[in-house]
Amino acid sequence: MSTNDKYIVIAGVIICLVIAVMSPFIASPDPDGLEKSAEDAGVPEVEASYESPFPDYTIEGLDKIGEIAALVIGIIITLIIAYIVAELLKRRNPPEASK
Repeated sequence: MSTNDKYIVIAGVIICLVIAVMSPFIASPDPDGLEKSAEDAGVPEVEASYESPFPDYTIEGLDKIGEIAALVIGIIITLIIAYIVAELLKRRNPPEASK
């Protein structure tokens, strides 16, 4: 990876973390997404088949800090998984040697 590519990746991670820190403060407290549409259509709420580690994108009992922590943890986990997949693909399909 070239130096410029490393700077782009670092800038992308920083932008993701800034958005994660700001989003709990700028997001609507009453979003009108899928859950609201289901409520409006009268779709009954059913029990989930498994318990989410961060229900409603927050760590319970921590208010805004819990929301920020859940988002940052999600970003870190996603980046780790993406890195592992990229490394596996790189080993599977090595670049051809220059002639």
